[in-house]
Amino acid sequence: MARFIRKLLKKLFKSAFPNLFWSEEVNIKDTYQLSDKKKIKVHIRDYPFQINLYPDDKALHLYPEPSLNCSSDSVATNSYILFDPDSFYSDICRFYRLQDDDTITLGGSDPEQRAILNISKKTPARTLSISNEDGWLTFKSHVPNPGSSISPLFKDKKVKRVVNWRQKKLRRLREIFGNPIALLPPDEAIALLQKVNEILEHEKHRPRDKDGRPGGVVALPDESTTVIVGDLHAKVDNLLVVLSQNNFLEALDAGRATLVIIGDAVHPEGDTALDEMVSSMLMMDLIFKLKVHFPKQVFYLRGNHDSFSEEIAKHGIPQGLLWEKTLRKQRGKAYKKEMSRFYELLPYVAYSRHFVACHAAPPVSSTSLGKIINIRNNRKLYNELADNRLRQANRPSGYAKSDVKRFRKCLDLAKNTPVIVGHTCLSLDDTLWENVNDIENHYVVYSSDNRRVGLMAQVGDRLYPFRYPVESMMSIINALPGEEEK
Repeated sequence: MARFIRKLLKKLFKSAFPNLFWSEEVNIKDTYQLSDKKKIKVHIRDYPFQINLYPDDKALHLYPEPSLNCSSDSVATNSYILFDPDSFYSDICRFYRLQDDDTITLGGSDPEQRAILNISKKTPARTLSISNEDGWLTFKSHVPNPGSSISPLFKDKKVKRVVNWRQKKLRRLREIFGNPIALLPPDEAIALLQKVNEILEHEKHRPRDKDGRPGGVVALPDESTTVIVGDLHAKVDNLLVVLSQNNFLEALDAGRATLVIIGDAVHPEGDTALDEMVSSMLMMDLIFKLKVHFPKQVFYLRGNHDSFSEEIAKHGIPQGLLWEKTLRKQRGKAYKKEMSRFYELLPYVAYSRHFVACHAAPPVSSTSLGKIINIRNNRKLYNELADNRLRQANRPSGYAKSDVKRFRKCLDLAKNTPVIVGHTCLSLDDTLWENVNDIENHYVVYSSDNRRVGLMAQVGDRLYPFRYPVESMMSIINALPGEEEK
């Protein structure tokens, strides 16, 4: 809504003062040298651009954000991604997204830009501005002539590089999940789940409880790069989007990254049939395949929907009971029993010195690392971690800033360590919220939005929010030609 109002006000202002917004429209076919204080307007939907930034000609790439839904040439929206090509394709890294009505001014005084784009500190504070309006980009140099330059990337390898890079990931996903990606037959499904439960019985990074069983905590090594995904609620495409973006999958394959899913991967929500459970079965099949493929790197935390309880309901639909009924009918009593075992074996908290995550909320009662490890028979602590919410006037038992602080302290973490939860969708216009309730470094990630999927990912020593457009990934992957069809 705020973006819409801002755009409307800008449109009204432009109609009143058109000369203030005038820029020359340019069709660039070769390198174009930007001159001081002159604005040019360019439409680059057909091919990406390279920016050589003043004064050292640092190369940056500006691509229309691609969509894989229709063809390799299609784009998701009127948005663009700006990145450093020297790092973008090699490791998990950040980038800038220019959506409609966004402006970015590049310069060396911004430490974030220096980190994301590897811009030199010697670059002037205001070097080049780029504005996006309805897919048209306006470039304005802020330095004396000659300034920065822009040039189209015409060559096929450059034009389709981002799309080709993502499609390579899709083929890797098909290797992991099968061809086609589809619901497993009952015998294969139970064999897979039994493998997962055997891994969980001896899961890495799980301190043992007093009975010698895997405890309620995943204590990840500090050197691991962590990717955190929130509630998926049977949105299979959202999981596949995450795995097909950035370098998350490559980092998993290389053993450099850890994927943490913070519960509630099942049970549809939103504008879909709340009693449909087949998509939940498929979602868990895919997560189980990931766990078997990356047993030391993929972790699933227990959420409130990871249960057959009759208390799990949405708008009068008893999803917990329907989930149990569906599994019994589709895959038999033995599979349902193995799923119950899976739930009992799950951890509730994951942490390293870089973050702490759980499904719903920090505990509101006094707790300790030992209590969380020995959570198995502590129903109160389970409810707090998996089913509580922020404190509100109508929810006095919810958690607050003091509970976030205590959570960090009980795990011996620094005061500014990110605390990440899911469970609570705070609005219908986003998928990830930062510094929630004015609590610094407190994030809510809800990864089941229909338009964007949010996640937190570690770059260096810090975790950052990422958002990606949702696409029909399963149908795209299943439609890829086989090796014999190429």
